[in-house]
Amino acid sequence: MPTDRPVYRPPGADVGMTDSNPAIAPTIGAVVIAFALVTLVVGYLLGANWTQAVLVGGFASVVAAMSSWLTARREAGAD
Repeated sequence: MPTDRPVYRPPGADVGMTDSNPAIAPTIGAVVIAFALVTLVVGYLLGANWTQAVLVGGFASVVAAMSSWLTARREAGAD
């Protein structure tokens, strides 16, 4: 690319990787832990069949993801 012409850079392009989000790791961890823990508890300890246990675990993982997302927003100051 010739250096005698200016190169267009969109605003914020020089801040590094814009698609990397450090808050995604706690969200993924919360989802995986909630799903595994709730599914195993419902399946083994409460005696539900595994289809029901997976559905309840999936619901718990969605709740954990929303909680993690809301917590990250509060920490960032975006009420």
